[in-house]
Amino acid sequence: MSLSAPKGLNTANSLKGNHGTENSAKTRALRIPNLFAGILGGDAPRNPHEESIAPMSEAWTKELVKMDPKMSKILTKANFAYLISLSAPDADPEAFRMAVDWCIWAFVFDDQFDEGWMRDRTIESAEEMIETLAIMDDTYPVVDPKRYPLRYMFQTVWHRFQEVKINCRPQPRPDPDPDPDLLRGRSGADYRWSHGISLTQDILDHPSLVTCERAASDLTWLVNDVLSYKKDLAFGVEHNIICLYKRQGFSEQEAMDKTGDLMAECQRDWDDAIEKLPSWGDEVDKQVQRYLGACRDVARANMLWSFKSGRYLNADEAALVRKTSIMNVQ
Repeated sequence: MSLSAPKGLNTANSLKGNHGTENSAKTRALRIPNLFAGILGGDAPRNPHEESIAPMSEAWTKELVKMDPKMSKILTKANFAYLISLSAPDADPEAFRMAVDWCIWAFVFDDQFDEGWMRDRTIESAEEMIETLAIMDDTYPVVDPKRYPLRYMFQTVWHRFQEVKINCRPQPRPDPDPDPDLLRGRSGADYRWSHGISLTQDILDHPSLVTCERAASDLTWLVNDVLSYKKDLAFGVEHNIICLYKRQGFSEQEAMDKTGDLMAECQRDWDDAIEKLPSWGDEVDKQVQRYLGACRDVARANMLWSFKSGRYLNADEAALVRKTSIMNVQ
């Protein structure tokens, strides 16, 4: 794969807010849910390593893939270090750098299929995905960074992750037949290694922790669907829960309100789960609270980063939404 591709990596649609062609349709004021309620509200601490690591990670990527000035500017604006800083405020420098590198890799890798040079190249896309997945096999040879810079980038991230995940490997679960519902959306390993959390698998599988993790995960994609709705309309994107409700016969405002109801339900599930949380002793309880805090941090970080990065709304639109909970759509 050649990274002459960055010229084709048209991320303008990804991180410059609503860039669909404006039409003459009448603007509608849509009331959106309160996004800053419950676990998504409150102060968001930032990682102290953000300022030093952000430029290092960006510079490494830009040099590695020979990024052109336009793409470089977009990457800087994306500010993935800010996202990771909010998601993992207590991560050490190594974990923080690895997470930032992974976010940047995922951004560049994904864009080549969405808006870039592989968008309509099915065979080449399949080959690239197969090769990338194969890198996670320990027998995969060292990738040539000059020939395949993105594969090389992924391989270095994967090797770093392999080194740290050993320290948070879960203990075997006593129940050989886990309930599939309990495994929905599990991302606990990610929370553990980046926050230095030590919990056994049986505690992670407790219904209260599973419910909280699921609630935070659901809030993440629900917030995304709310904030991306204007952009999705402009580009004709249908995989949005608000669009789904509209197809079921609800009005636009009713669809948005029902999305807000789902968000409120997630918060109630979280609160109920916290009330039912048992005690495993002081030391374990401290780890549990850190884990729950990590779930909350990731969900809140995604929302705050969405406002700051301009991925869905420009600065003026974002300010209006934050101040009034009103989104003007066409």
